Amino acid sequence: MPGEIPRYGERLWIEIAADRVTTAVDGIGPRFETLPGVERLGAVPRPYRLVGAVVLFDIFVLHSIQQLTVGSNTVLDNPSWLALPGTVLLAVFMNRYARDRYDRACREIRIETRTASGSTEFQRLVPRRFKRALLAVTVAGYYAYMILSGRIPTIIEYEGLAGLFGWLVIIPFAYAPILLETASIYLSLHFSLPRRFERADVKIYYFDPHNLGGLRPIGELLKHSFYLYVIALVALTVLLYAPFLFPDVLYTPYQPPEWFITGVLTALWAIGVFSIGFSLLTIHRYMRDRRRTELQSLESRFHELVNDPYNVRDALEDNEELERFEREQHRIGQVRETREFPATTAMWLQILISGVVPLVIQWGIRWLDSVL
Repeated sequence: MPGEIPRYGERLWIEIAADRVTTAVDGIGPRFETLPGVERLGAVPRPYRLVGAVVLFDIFVLHSIQQLTVGSNTVLDNPSWLALPGTVLLAVFMNRYARDRYDRACREIRIETRTASGSTEFQRLVPRRFKRALLAVTVAGYYAYMILSGRIPTIIEYEGLAGLFGWLVIIPFAYAPILLETASIYLSLHFSLPRRFERADVKIYYFDPHNLGGLRPIGELLKHSFYLYVIALVALTVLLYAPFLFPDVLYTPYQPPEWFITGVLTALWAIGVFSIGFSLLTIHRYMRDRRRTELQSLESRFHELVNDPYNVRDALEDNEELERFEREQHRIGQVRETREFPATTAMWLQILISGVVPLVIQWGIRWLDSVL
């Protein structure tokens, strides 16, 4: 049974693919879930089962064929290669987690009550065209890099046709869509989502007990997505550099990452730091402007409530006037106490530390590589 479409956000590519594969398998034979030994996997969501099957096929089938045909095995020679399928499995979790957390955050802040009726700004997390264009451009760039870098002859010599199949089919058409969907979700969360608040004119909740304008779930969403980005970046760094740091136990026929790859890693780190800063600062500007506008509106009402607002001694002598004034003063206090950031001071410190970690690890690995 196909998974349900979330109220906010959309179904992932891997979820759609898993449903189609299950439907195809059920259509040509007995139900997949009823096969011997498979029923125990029923509690595992279909996306993980599908990706797990692809990873197992890659690790055991393709690398066994490689062992039989060319006498080498990438997994045995360089176990750090497992960081790639491990990162893909992590990406499936990240995508589902980010999408579900986005859906939950929108529900928690009651976004439908804070935007104009009929607004669709928050219905989808990632625009369809953006994801498709990103996949097309990346796959084309990947094939261009494989051809221009001259890696294909080395792959055929060391890994054989099985390895070539993995590089030219499994990576761009099984692993890449998952990783690119991760990238598209992350970019949408940190560059598109913050600007939607301005476009949709989302109302600030000034009675929020956390004094964060009712946007604490959004700040938490951005923070946790950044943490997952850092973890993925660290895993990618380990995958690229581990064989050259431990050549006695890990083997690879390829050269150490050239300046281009090192530049890409540094750029990814910079994008991560810039993205979390951009998203939080964009929401900060939105909250600041709304807060100032509200304070100005409340201030102007004092002139309507108090007969002579410039005469402190004679003002508020009427009891009814005093009660109205106190109510307005309470409203002003609620607005004044509302912070202009969807994050606490502790959250900023956590983000700062996490942002430095990937760069420190990359520099540390490069330093070790130069002295060993």
